[in-house]
Amino acid sequence: MKKEELTQSQPEGMTLLSRIRKLLQEREKEIKELKKLKEELEEAKTVLEIKVQARTRELRELVEQREEIIKERTKELRKKIEELERFQKLAVGRELKMIELKEEIKKLNEELEKSKIENKIQQF
Repeated sequence: MKKEELTQSQPEGMTLLSRIRKLLQEREKEIKELKKLKEELEEAKTVLEIKVQARTRELRELVEQREEIIKERTKELRKKIEELERFQKLAVGRELKMIELKEEIKKLNEELEKSKIENKIQQF
């Protein structure tokens, strides 16, 4: 190469070199930004995981509370059902006794009428 060619190619080489340096700097800056974004994402992920765990714990406690309420109400309802069943037995028993007593009253009235008739017959 001639001296003139070298002088002309140096600015082109320098320009190419400076462009490469500039591109490298830009890539390094992009890499730093990506690393920062990755760290931010990891931090956000950790925060979300903590929030999910806390909410899951809250929901479990809520479910346990609801189950306890359901057990208590079920117990109360069973007690009321037992009371109603006892009342029904008493009421049915009372009604049966009333029917029995009515039949007995009817028989006694019939006997009384029969006795009255016999007394009138004896009086004549």
